[in-house]
Amino acid sequence: QIRPVLHEDEEKLSKFYQQATWSRGCDTASPVSKEKSTEVDRDHLVKTCFADFDRSIVLVVEGEVNGEKSIIAAGRVNKVHMSEDMTCALQVLPQFAKKGLGKLLAQDLIAVAKAEGAAKVRANIHSSNAAALNFVKSLK
Repeated sequence: QIRPVLHEDEEKLSKFYQQATWSRGCDTASPVSKEKSTEVDRDHLVKTCFADFDRSIVLVVEGEVNGEKSIIAAGRVNKVHMSEDMTCALQVLPQFAKKGLGKLLAQDLIAVAKAEGAAKVRANIHSSNAAALNFVKSLK
């Protein structure tokens, strides 16, 4: 089930961020502290769970991990300052990758961006991230 992030998702989102593989996703910024690899940046969590919907829209996907209801994928679209464009980033937990979930989430994020009036939707992906680059190409 794809839905907007809720304030009460903070703990689930923190667990999600700790399990995500940041080198493979369509998101260049890991919210996990580089100094303490098990801590999630609190500011990032707050900005995500309490997003300003005039500038950023966050969607999450819930599923079961070890018998517990968890966030298994998350994505966001952000308005680009002084532009009609929006950026898109998403992440799917490794055990749920390559099952079509990322594609469904990306399609929903792009639909949200277009409904918000975006002229273009861009993803910032490092050129060495072949998996993410191939994923984006598959959306066309």
